[in-house]
Amino acid sequence: WGAYSHSPPYQHQYYPPPVVNQHANAVNGMIPPQHHGHNGEVRGYGQNARIHERSQNRHHSRHHGGAHKKGTYNHGRKNGKQGRGSHHSNAHACPSLVELRTTGKQPTMEALLGNVVEYSRNGHGSRFIQFKMETATDAEKQLLVDEILEDTVALANHPFGNYVIQNFLDHATKDQKYSIASTFHGHVVKLSTQAHGCRVIQHALDVLDEPQRNYLMDEIVHNINAVAKNNHGTHVVQKCMNILLQEPRDRMSGDLGEAPSSRQLLETVENAVASEMLKLSVHPHSYRLVQQTIGDCNPSRSAAVAETLRKIESSYYPLAIDQHGNFILQHILDNGSIDQVGDVQNFVCSRVLELSRHKFGSHLVEKCLTSATPSQASAIVDQILKPTGLNRAYIETLKDEDRENPLLALCKDPFANFVVQRAFDASSGPQRSLLADEIKERSDMLSKFPYGRHILSHINR
Repeated sequence: WGAYSHSPPYQHQYYPPPVVNQHANAVNGMIPPQHHGHNGEVRGYGQNARIHERSQNRHHSRHHGGAHKKGTYNHGRKNGKQGRGSHHSNAHACPSLVELRTTGKQPTMEALLGNVVEYSRNGHGSRFIQFKMETATDAEKQLLVDEILEDTVALANHPFGNYVIQNFLDHATKDQKYSIASTFHGHVVKLSTQAHGCRVIQHALDVLDEPQRNYLMDEIVHNINAVAKNNHGTHVVQKCMNILLQEPRDRMSGDLGEAPSSRQLLETVENAVASEMLKLSVHPHSYRLVQQTIGDCNPSRSAAVAETLRKIESSYYPLAIDQHGNFILQHILDNGSIDQVGDVQNFVCSRVLELSRHKFGSHLVEKCLTSATPSQASAIVDQILKPTGLNRAYIETLKDEDRENPLLALCKDPFANFVVQRAFDASSGPQRSLLADEIKERSDMLSKFPYGRHILSHINR
């Protein structure tokens, strides 16, 4: 290293970007200093915006492959050929977009026309199109909308373009919104199951009037099970249900001409849920649809809701031990009638030992204890102390040491120990003293297990 000590280390030369007058307004040809970004924050159009775009380039490079040159997106580039999903480089980009990115100069409407789609697919361009739409006259809005109509579906699922579509739906005239929404027909299910498209569909359902909104929901409703099971589609389905359930059934609009009515759409959803209740209830995304469909658990709402509730009553056990299905029963505990809540409480009480030692069933037992009436909580604690019926039969299936001392088996179990703690909290009077005494008698054994020590600490507080 001594031979090279005379050579100074390499230093990267930093060339500052062109200075943009951040205080100029749209009149003298400059973009306002700040504008709303895609996720609601306020961003500038100067150096910080270029830094943001470079970070976006790196993000796309990691997730889509290919190295990015400055100012380019290179999706799908392979063997030197332009890939299907690639974007134009600076050499082929429209001059006004390049100038916008490098100097921040605002293009005229004449320079913008013919390039609106290209602007929408660019980080800087997308924000400028949104700004332009918010300040444009109705005639200028029509020119902008006409430019994107053929590419609306593609832009709806684009990382930058989807914000343009949502912005247009906010600021376009009623007829222009109708034109944009019409391009979604036949593509609603596909967009609903896409990362960016699902946000556009949800926003469209919020801003469109009832007939056009119901046209979009009609496509979703007739594919409700598939969309509800999708990690993106489940949010669209929940939006649809919130809209359909926001007013009583008897006040829903009837005839909407060719558009399906809200009452018809809701009945279609309820029938679909009733036909596949168990499959939907045990799915990580669609169980929320079942919760929304049964709502307040009133069987008089419709024949389909009554059928769904009957199927739930006959499927207590598979729902109780399922990671997602147990939330259906917890929903009934929160929203059901006194009789419906009592049925779930009685089921849990009859199998409290087995459910307490189950990873997911134990959550339902804890919920029952925390929401129970004094008599219901007392019944569950009695079964923990003196098992009968199915609980006694379950004890016979345990190992010899657990069969002789079932309470000890619960206390040292990684799941059931939490149930015992909730049972102690829910009990009162002599029953609570009895439970505490039974636990303390086993303190020597419990102190050898981490979960047992948790219980001893809990009852001694």
